[in-house]
Amino acid sequence: MYKIPGVARPLEKAARNSYADSPFVDDIALVGVPKGCVPPTMTLYDGTTDPLDHINHYKQKMMVITATGSLKEACMCKGFGSTLSGAALQWFVSLPNKSIACFADLVNAFHQRFAGHRKTEKANQRPDRIVQGPDETTRDFLNRFNREKVAIPRCDIATAIEAFRQGLHQDSDLYKDLTKYPCTTFEEVQTKAIAVMRLEEDSGPRKGYL
Repeated sequence: MYKIPGVARPLEKAARNSYADSPFVDDIALVGVPKGCVPPTMTLYDGTTDPLDHINHYKQKMMVITATGSLKEACMCKGFGSTLSGAALQWFVSLPNKSIACFADLVNAFHQRFAGHRKTEKANQRPDRIVQGPDETTRDFLNRFNREKVAIPRCDIATAIEAFRQGLHQDSDLYKDLTKYPCTTFEEVQTKAIAVMRLEEDSGPRKGYL
């Protein structure tokens, strides 16, 4: 009957001792988790978003655990399943018994299964592609540059500074200042940019006085 389209498969009967099934080897499965090691409260992963984001979020949440060594490893492994739902949870419970020997094994298997949902870098996701528009003010350009810069992986300080300078109007005072007096931190760049913003905004159109 279950082969007929639209008909649900019959429920399978649970096997004896199935409660003891575990994807973890005994060195993890048999470790008693301390009372303080509770699964973190976080958005459940259903298999439709970037798995790396979920792993990174989970690791940060689990940093509060004070356990070390094999006890920390067991806590990391055993708590992970409770952060999954839907297809991701189904994947987890379907892992072969004793197939996971450490948290790294679990992470690698998780990444491999949901790799198709990794976020990809856009071709134009480079700081040197961020250019000031013809009528864009220094303030608007700096704000836009900062928003786009934080989304670019591996964007070091020197690259960000040079990209910002190159993105400015080349006849602007800020471009000339940054060219003549190079900065070593982006905070210095922003300080110079703020001074230019104030000048631009102060010299803008003014209302006449009656």
